[in-house]
Order: sequence, then C-alpha cells, then structure tokens
Amino acid sequence: MSSKTESVILCEGYHDRAFWAAWLLYLGMTDRGDPNGADQRTSVLDPWGKKVERGQFGFYSESGKFVRVFPCRDRRNTLREAENRLNNEQQRQQQQAATPQLTRLVLNVDADTDAGSGTAKTGFRREDLKRELEKFDDAVNENDDGDFALFDGATLVSLVRWEANDSPRDGLPNQQTLERLVCASITAVYPERAEPIQKWLSSRPDAPQAGPKEFGWSHMAGWYADAGCEAFFRVVWTNARVRDELKARLVASGAWRIAESLAQ
Repeated sequence: MSSKTESVILCEGYHDRAFWAAWLLYLGMTDRGDPNGADQRTSVLDPWGKKVERGQFGFYSESGKFVRVFPCRDRRNTLREAENRLNNEQQRQQQQAATPQLTRLVLNVDADTDAGSGTAKTGFRREDLKRELEKFDDAVNENDDGDFALFDGATLVSLVRWEANDSPRDGLPNQQTLERLVCASITAVYPERAEPIQKWLSSRPDAPQAGPKEFGWSHMAGWYADAGCEAFFRVVWTNARVRDELKARLVASGAWRIAESLAQ
C-alpha cells in the first residue's frame, strides 16, 4: 500500500505533460489512467482516494510512490500553483503534522533563453526559485544535487528547465524550449532532416519568424503526422536512438536525475 504522500510535477502545458508521461513510463512507472494503452482514459485515484482531475495524470512507482503531473498552462500559473501547494504544506508544518503530504515538488519551465546568442537573458533559474521558496521557509537550503530542502527537509523542491546545449544549426530553434530539446535530439540522429525543414521555413511567403512551434511541428508533420501534435512528444521516446539523445541532454541539464528520483 502506498503512503499518503505525493510528488508533484508542475509543467507549463499538455505537450510537457505528454513528454513527462512517456518519460516516466520509460523509467518504469505506471499510468493507471491509461491501462494497456487504451483509447479512453480511466479514473485514477490519488493516495487520499480523490480522483486525479483538471488535466492531471497520476503515476505510481513499483514501490507505491505517487507522482502527479499537473499541466498549468503557462509559467505564471506554474508559479501560482507552486505557491498554493507550498502554502498548504507550510500550514501543515505549523500545525506540527506528523508527516508531510508533499514530499517533492518539481517546477518545469522552458528556459526561454537563446542558444549561442551571448545575451544576458537567463530565464527562471535556481536562484530565482530560491527567492520564491524563502517566502515559505527562510531556512531553505540547497543540497549538493541542486535541490532545495524546506521544512527541515520534509519537502524537496527541484527546477527542470527544458534546454539543449547544442550549437545553433539548421532544423532547430534557438529559443531554449521543449521543442528545441526534441528537435536537437531528432536531428542528431537524422541530420538529413534538418536542411529541408530549414529551407521550407525560410521559403514561407509573408510568414512570421520561425520559432519553437514552427520547428517542432515541421518535424511532426514531416515524419510523425499520424501521431498528431500532443502524441508527438510521446512518440519520440519510442525510438531508441532518439531516446539516447534525449537522455544525454536531460542528463546534462540535471533533469534526468530528478526524474529518476521520482520514479524510485
């Protein structure tokens, strides 16, 4: 039986949720809302017997740990939801609750910086996260892994930024986002796809500057159209070579370690 605690991943949207879902499944977790890849999702209960709703997914590890994936629609809502959950846990601590409910909180955002631009733009960083966390526990401290411990270590908070340190090249956007991470991994395996995508995007008449969505959907439409937009971010995990490239970049950013700790 699982204990009545949870870890929560707060991500910006449904595409992030799809990417996380495939990633956690690869790491051995179970999505009880999608048994055997059924077309229709079924109800999932959290450790308190409540339905997992509002677009959230619920995963369980082999050891019975519960992980909630919550698409918040944008960064502002991601930070607002983090504040709500930390405020609830702070109140529990003040009431001297015997055990925490929220054992781990992961904030997942697009870095939104430009690769290779040399600009001072940094995106939302661990330093920024720490300032937010000090509102709830002024004794918050950063451990050797870069996670933050609150409430005497009862709750760990981590930051996952989608980014890939590849140099700018054809076939991928400069802006550090989930799309850049995925496009970089695909073109590392299939470099021949990059030039046609770049040429087509450059040839569009009266079109806006190509950004992350334009590049991401070009890869999807060209080679993964049967999957569709959201499932595209799942399907990339089924290709072993692309998956290895994803892992290399996620390890480099520190995200892989965080995901593995959730799945244990």
